[in-house]
Amino acid sequence: MATFREEHDSLGNVKVPADALYGAQTYRAVENYPISGRTAHPALIRAYLRIKSAAATANQACQVLDPKNAKLITDAVQEILSMSPQDWPKTFPVDPYQAGAGTSQNMNINEVVANVSNRHAGKPLGTYEPIHPNDHVNRSQSTNDSFPTAMRLAILETAGPLVKALNQLSSTLQKKADAWKMVPKSARTHLQDAVPMTLGQEFSAYAKTLGKCAKWIEDGRNELKELGIGGSAAGTGLTVPKGYTAAIVKELSRLTGEELRISDNLCEAMQSQSPVTYYSSMLRLTALELTRICNDLRLMASGPMTGLAEILLPAVQPGSSIMPGKVNPSIIEMANQTWYSVLGYDHTVANAGMSGQLELNVMMPIMAYSMLEATQVTTHACEVLTRRCIEGLEPNRARLTKYFESTPQIATALSPKLGYERTAKLVKESLEKGMSVVDLVREQKLIQEEELKLLLDTRTLTGL
Repeated sequence: MATFREEHDSLGNVKVPADALYGAQTYRAVENYPISGRTAHPALIRAYLRIKSAAATANQACQVLDPKNAKLITDAVQEILSMSPQDWPKTFPVDPYQAGAGTSQNMNINEVVANVSNRHAGKPLGTYEPIHPNDHVNRSQSTNDSFPTAMRLAILETAGPLVKALNQLSSTLQKKADAWKMVPKSARTHLQDAVPMTLGQEFSAYAKTLGKCAKWIEDGRNELKELGIGGSAAGTGLTVPKGYTAAIVKELSRLTGEELRISDNLCEAMQSQSPVTYYSSMLRLTALELTRICNDLRLMASGPMTGLAEILLPAVQPGSSIMPGKVNPSIIEMANQTWYSVLGYDHTVANAGMSGQLELNVMMPIMAYSMLEATQVTTHACEVLTRRCIEGLEPNRARLTKYFESTPQIATALSPKLGYERTAKLVKESLEKGMSVVDLVREQKLIQEEELKLLLDTRTLTGL
């Protein structure tokens, strides 16, 4: 039979599970917001815990927190950080869909750190002595400046692996481009035959795009390094001691390994969450480009008999429950669905970002959840796409060569010699007779063979 301890907050008494590391305000949040069944992303918990540790260090330096109490808090944070994140949902059970600003999340952290601190001091759970959640763990802070700081630090953490995954995907595409530098194919514009090119040129463009995506995400990360911590409730710094802001940013930089900086206008940093919406827009651009590239790959792999069939995808699983031997572009399909989801999260963040009112944007909890989830799934999808699809891609050389030689637009290379009008007639005749333009040129002896070979050389045709 479950046992409870009785706690109280400003609204009255609350019964909390006896062994819970959290307290009354967390329990109210659990009761009030049974929305998604999910809990905070581990990166957000880590970021918030680091803020509490850094705040204790800064408060001690500012002589507003006793050294013994500061050590109790920092030691408690270290103990919690050493726990397996798989165990955190029990300790940090607040749903991401919660009240505005993230007060419930902040108080959940405060209560847990206080209880663990007091346990180190030999006190039972729920006593909040010598460490109180508000008076000591939350000293010199407000949810209004600590939650946006935690959100930015958490996204910074999760976006680092995304930059690495995008660069790896770019590098893998470039290796394919280098290997296929001289593999000829027909380009397509308007989904119609266009001039000759090589498969390597096509893939080098994809590699370039993904490299740009990695830079965009890094640009977004840089915006997130600007913090409003120390602004307190409205950016005015009420109850924040002199020197605290510089001290906590220095300590957070040490704890995170990031070159963090303080905003030169703390009121603006409280009103606007533009660093998060900026990062989201960079993630959106990345998702758009990944969608385009994956759509191309699916189109080029279509077939094998009635599609383009220019590239051969590695088979990862049977493609049909009814059609034996069918193989689908399963990994790319997964990736496309991921990018669509990311675009939805970006739309959520855009709406939340413009919904700040006066001195505070209260929509931060859903912004944090959306960006952490979007960043994580993009990272994992890029890693899987690289490992289980791009690395195993092979060109269908026979089909590519056939398209290269038979496209009527190879005539473009001959137009400087024959003139636009004469070449256009050759293209029309080629389509009517089902003969290649090159064969018609030879048949009609319009260009000497040696000169024709020079004009139709792969390097000449593709600018290599």
